[in-house]
Amino acid sequence: MVELENKKLPTPEQVEWIMTEWNKYTIDEFSEALGLEKVVVEKTVRYLRRLKRVTNEKDIPAIACYREDNLKSIVRCAGAKHGYMMR
Repeated sequence: MVELENKKLPTPEQVEWIMTEWNKYTIDEFSEALGLEKVVVEKTVRYLRRLKRVTNEKDIPAIACYREDNLKSIVRCAGAKHGYMMR
């Protein structure tokens, strides 16, 4: 994840917004609306594509939102709030 070093990362709420508004905006529009670099939004989307729906909410770790210091953990946290886990 060297390409994201020293770049502003999205908040879990911003990632949730990307999830809910996915079919309405382009990567460039998300980038502009959120004040994030395009490369950050692209990497966020790559992580979002790795989420899978969990049928039993007990399968989601209780500490899914424990860390928010890297993009993968931020996406994992946002996904957990909506019943998804990182595969």
